[in-house]
Amino acid sequence: MSKTDKLPDYIVTEEEYQEELAKGLTENEVMKPGTYKVRRSPWAERLKNAKKVKVSIYLDNEVVEYFRQRAEQPNAAPYQTQINNELRKVMESETSNVVRSADDILNNTRFLKALKEKLESV
Repeated sequence: MSKTDKLPDYIVTEEEYQEELAKGLTENEVMKPGTYKVRRSPWAERLKNAKKVKVSIYLDNEVVEYFRQRAEQPNAAPYQTQINNELRKVMESETSNVVRSADDILNNTRFLKALKEKLESV
Protein backbone atom coordinates (compact mmCIF):
# COMPACT_ATOMS: atom_id res chain seq x y z
CA MET A 1 0.00 0.00 0.00
CA SER A 2 1.46 3.36 -1.00
CA LYS A 3 1.32 6.54 1.07
CA THR A 4 -1.34 8.00 -1.22
CA ASP A 5 -3.65 5.03 -0.52
CA LYS A 6 -3.73 5.94 3.17
CA LEU A 7 -5.45 9.26 2.49
CA PRO A 8 -8.99 9.57 1.16
CA ASP A 9 -9.58 10.73 -2.37
CA TYR A 10 -10.69 14.34 -2.82
CA ILE A 11 -13.84 14.48 -4.93
CA VAL A 12 -15.09 17.62 -6.67
CA THR A 13 -18.65 17.35 -7.93
CA GLU A 14 -20.09 19.22 -10.91
CA GLU A 15 -22.35 21.09 -8.48
CA GLU A 16 -19.37 22.26 -6.36
CA TYR A 17 -17.54 23.28 -9.53
CA GLN A 18 -20.48 25.38 -10.76
CA GLU A 19 -20.94 26.97 -7.30
CA GLU A 20 -17.32 28.15 -7.30
CA LEU A 21 -17.68 29.58 -10.81
CA ALA A 22 -20.88 31.35 -9.71
CA LYS A 23 -18.90 33.00 -6.89
CA GLY A 24 -16.77 34.70 -9.52
CA LEU A 25 -13.78 32.41 -9.65
CA THR A 26 -12.33 31.57 -13.05
CA GLU A 27 -11.85 28.09 -14.50
CA ASN A 28 -8.13 28.39 -13.77
CA GLU A 29 -8.82 29.03 -10.07
CA VAL A 30 -11.24 26.12 -9.56
CA MET A 31 -10.60 22.39 -9.52
CA LYS A 32 -12.48 20.67 -12.30
CA PRO A 33 -15.01 17.96 -11.39
CA GLY A 34 -13.39 14.62 -10.71
CA THR A 35 -11.52 12.51 -8.19
CA TYR A 36 -8.09 13.59 -7.03
CA LYS A 37 -5.49 11.55 -5.19
CA VAL A 38 -4.17 13.31 -2.11
CA ARG A 39 -0.68 12.81 -0.76
CA ARG A 40 1.13 14.10 2.26
CA SER A 41 3.93 16.58 1.89
CA PRO A 42 7.33 14.84 1.85
CA TRP A 43 8.55 17.55 4.23
CA ALA A 44 5.77 16.77 6.71
CA GLU A 45 6.66 13.08 6.52
CA ARG A 46 10.32 13.83 7.24
CA LEU A 47 9.39 15.91 10.29
CA LYS A 48 7.06 13.19 11.54
CA ASN A 49 9.74 10.53 11.13
CA ALA A 50 12.35 12.73 12.82
CA LYS A 51 10.26 12.65 15.99
CA LYS A 52 10.63 16.38 16.39
CA VAL A 53 8.02 18.45 18.17
CA LYS A 54 7.31 22.04 17.25
CA VAL A 55 7.19 24.32 20.28
CA SER A 56 6.97 28.02 20.89
CA ILE A 57 9.39 29.22 23.51
CA TYR A 58 10.63 32.60 24.68
CA LEU A 59 14.40 32.82 24.96
CA ASP A 60 16.58 35.75 25.94
CA ASN A 61 17.62 37.72 22.88
CA GLU A 62 21.28 37.31 23.85
CA VAL A 63 20.90 33.52 23.86
CA VAL A 64 19.37 33.46 20.39
CA GLU A 65 21.96 35.88 19.02
CA TYR A 66 24.77 33.77 20.49
CA PHE A 67 23.55 30.65 18.69
CA ARG A 68 22.82 32.54 15.47
CA GLN A 69 26.39 33.85 15.45
CA ARG A 70 27.72 30.34 16.04
CA ALA A 71 25.57 29.13 13.14
CA GLU A 72 27.22 31.65 10.80
CA GLN A 73 30.59 29.89 11.19
CA PRO A 74 31.69 27.68 8.27
CA ASN A 75 30.22 24.17 8.43
CA ALA A 76 28.21 25.04 11.56
CA ALA A 77 24.84 23.45 12.27
CA PRO A 78 21.75 25.70 12.13
CA TYR A 79 21.18 27.61 15.35
CA GLN A 80 18.05 25.67 16.32
CA THR A 81 19.96 22.40 15.97
CA GLN A 82 22.72 23.82 18.17
CA ILE A 83 20.20 24.81 20.85
CA ASN A 84 18.66 21.32 20.69
CA ASN A 85 22.13 19.73 21.02
CA GLU A 86 22.97 21.84 24.08
CA LEU A 87 19.66 20.93 25.74
CA ARG A 88 20.34 17.26 25.00
CA LYS A 89 23.77 17.55 26.69
CA VAL A 90 22.12 18.96 29.82
CA MET A 91 19.53 16.18 29.80
CA GLU A 92 22.12 13.44 29.33
CA SER A 93 24.50 14.85 31.94
CA GLU A 94 21.70 14.89 34.53
CA THR A 95 20.95 11.24 33.75
CA SER A 96 24.62 10.30 34.08
CA ASN A 97 24.86 12.31 37.34
CA VAL A 98 22.06 10.21 38.85
CA VAL A 99 23.84 7.00 37.86
CA ARG A 100 27.14 8.37 39.17
CA SER A 101 25.48 9.32 42.48
CA ALA A 102 24.01 5.83 42.85
CA ASP A 103 27.42 4.29 42.16
CA ASP A 104 29.03 6.63 44.71
CA ILE A 105 26.52 5.59 47.38
CA LEU A 106 26.86 1.88 46.67
CA ASN A 107 30.67 2.11 46.88
CA ASN A 108 30.73 4.19 50.07
CA THR A 109 31.59 1.69 52.83
CA ARG A 110 30.90 4.24 55.57
CA PHE A 111 27.37 4.77 54.25
CA LEU A 112 26.80 1.03 53.82
CA LYS A 113 27.91 0.28 57.41
CA ALA A 114 25.56 2.98 58.73
CA LEU A 115 22.75 1.59 56.61
CA LYS A 116 23.42 -1.92 57.91
CA GLU A 117 23.30 -0.73 61.51
CA LYS A 118 20.08 1.16 60.87
CA LEU A 119 18.44 -1.86 59.24
CA GLU A 120 19.50 -4.16 62.08
CA SER A 121 17.93 -1.82 64.64
CA VAL A 122 14.55 -1.83 62.92
